[in-house]
Amino acid sequence: MEPKITARNVVLSLLGFIALWTVVTDAWGYSSYLFSSENGVYYYGYISRFVWVMPAVLLIGIKDDYLTLPKKELLSRPRFDSQFMGVLSAILLYSLVSMLIVHKGFWINRDVPFLLTVIKYFIAGCAEEAVFRGWGYNALTKVLSNRKSVAISALMFVLLHWPAYFIRLFRFGTFDYADLLVQSFSALLWGILTCWLMRRSGTLWNPILAHFAYNLSCIMLTGAN
Repeated sequence: MEPKITARNVVLSLLGFIALWTVVTDAWGYSSYLFSSENGVYYYGYISRFVWVMPAVLLIGIKDDYLTLPKKELLSRPRFDSQFMGVLSAILLYSLVSMLIVHKGFWINRDVPFLLTVIKYFIAGCAEEAVFRGWGYNALTKVLSNRKSVAISALMFVLLHWPAYFIRLFRFGTFDYADLLVQSFSALLWGILTCWLMRRSGTLWNPILAHFAYNLSCIMLTGAN
């Protein structure tokens, strides 16, 4: 019996998500036009990610019977096993060491509103993991080997981070090559790690929580966005 999903169609859908993010990303400065408040960038971030992730939610629901992890398992509770706790510990250690190197001592970012920042990165973690792991990686492993599925999902995740750089080039005439390389390398590693976390735990919540913990600790302890 032919599979109801194909690797080609999953890849095209992920490219579609990247194209959609190119349109809705706040790199275009939408928040400054839509909100007068200084917190508008957060409010727009919540809205844009909700709009962006909805097609993935629908795909997971429609194709549930043809995914490696159907939605009931995919959304089961997080597994706080030794491997996951090791990842969280490594994230905290990395952030603390980075803080000491960058700021020469203990430092907390007081330039961002803490609650809005927590919400921002939790929503971002949920949305990005739902698209690239909950849908992309989950669907690919049904029709491809795990290694190929990880590679495709991780590379698509890298590409997600590129549009903002080219939008800034178009708007302001600046292009940060060094930051693009660092961001791409980081996204590639995290794309691979979060696939491993989902495969090992059998739930999407483990990669979501790791993603959230990494982003939040970086912004709060080092100031890196």
